[in-house]
Amino acid sequence: MFGRREPRPTGPDDAAAADLPVLGIGAVVRVVASDRGDQWADEPIGLIVAPGGAQLAGYAGAGVRVAWVVEFDEPAYTTDGRGPFERATVQSRQLVPVPVDPETVTVDAGAS
Repeated sequence: MFGRREPRPTGPDDAAAADLPVLGIGAVVRVVASDRGDQWADEPIGLIVAPGGAQLAGYAGAGVRVAWVVEFDEPAYTTDGRGPFERATVQSRQLVPVPVDPETVTVDAGAS
């Protein structure tokens, strides 16, 4: 009754969730092609600045966010010529995290 419990075995869903890329506000991402949604020219890079609406996949109150607002480093265009866009709501399936080299990141310690 008060003995040690055996650890719970991890289910297939636990392993799959660990393999998902981490996306959230402040993440640097590249927008890649997808079979649905807007098609972006030249795979623009940007920063996630906000959630992309109230849509969640899964149960209410839990799940994976399906869209994010991305602010682009440079003006971005779609493959059909629309743009330039400074920011856009982009589906999660089109976002790939970009590794950031910590040596190139500068922090202004004097900013207040």
